[in-house]
Amino acid sequence: MNIRKSPFLYSAGTLLAYTIAKEYYANTHYVWCTTKFNSLQQPPTSNPATICRRFLEQIRTRDRHTQEIQNNIVGILNGAKKKFESGVITEEQYNAIKEIVAGASYSYEAFFPVLYIIESRKVKERCEEVPVIEKASDEAVEYRIRDLKEGEFELISFKDIILL
Repeated sequence: MNIRKSPFLYSAGTLLAYTIAKEYYANTHYVWCTTKFNSLQQPPTSNPATICRRFLEQIRTRDRHTQEIQNNIVGILNGAKKKFESGVITEEQYNAIKEIVAGASYSYEAFFPVLYIIESRKVKERCEEVPVIEKASDEAVEYRIRDLKEGEFELISFKDIILL
């Protein structure tokens, strides 16, 4: 990654995932990111602008059966299970996260998108390029940061700026 060419990375997620990581994982976040907020060359499933738009549309239409929401729930639960198995969280915390997610599946607000704006220079050593087999397409620009910490990013919560 060329930090001069790409001084910032962008990652879209949900308020639910952000809140759980902040509260239970010491504000350490697992994110997939790219070098542009909205690139026409980036497939929709890895384009932060498109991801944010899709979550906003699902909130607006109150559609709980969309793949993005289901994928987000599965991702949060898989992450919590790994954190529990590795000793990062206790069984009690793991169960609390499962309850939060179960309750959130009926709350549209939990799936408001959030946008991480990440300073590339602060994460350069821990930012790994996603293998081609895991990318949305062969041409996609995708990176993964397994331990994004407070102070390495700014967060835009669409819940704070958009009224639906």
